Amino acid sequence: MVFLDTNIILEIILNDRAKFQQVRNFLEKLDDVTAISMLSVHLIMYFGRKEKANETYLNEIIDQNILLSLTSADYKWAKKNEYKKDFEDALQLAIAIRAGCDAFVTLDQDLVNSYADLPIKIQLV
Repeated sequence: MVFLDTNIILEIILNDRAKFQQVRNFLEKLDDVTAISMLSVHLIMYFGRKEKANETYLNEIIDQNILLSLTSADYKWAKKNEYKKDFEDALQLAIAIRAGCDAFVTLDQDLVNSYADLPIKIQLV
């Protein structure tokens, strides 16, 4: 199972994003089951609605993924392992690791560099 960082989904739902086609091509070639967190669901709906994206489209994008919950254990892991004060990244990684994801896909080079020693493959698109 591949965990998609929130920035991957936002890139394909928000208008005029620089890496839209790059992300779309990556996702089209991906054969693995994908997962996102409920934190991502919140951000997708918030920013999607803010940009007046089609509600049906937003729900379809969300429903294409396994939805993983955010737990108090994830908070504790993120609090202990957060790097460079990006708590949202640490929460997402905690969820992916707890869920047993094989890979974590992101557009964030700093995240890739900061968490390279974790027991999950972190892949930059």
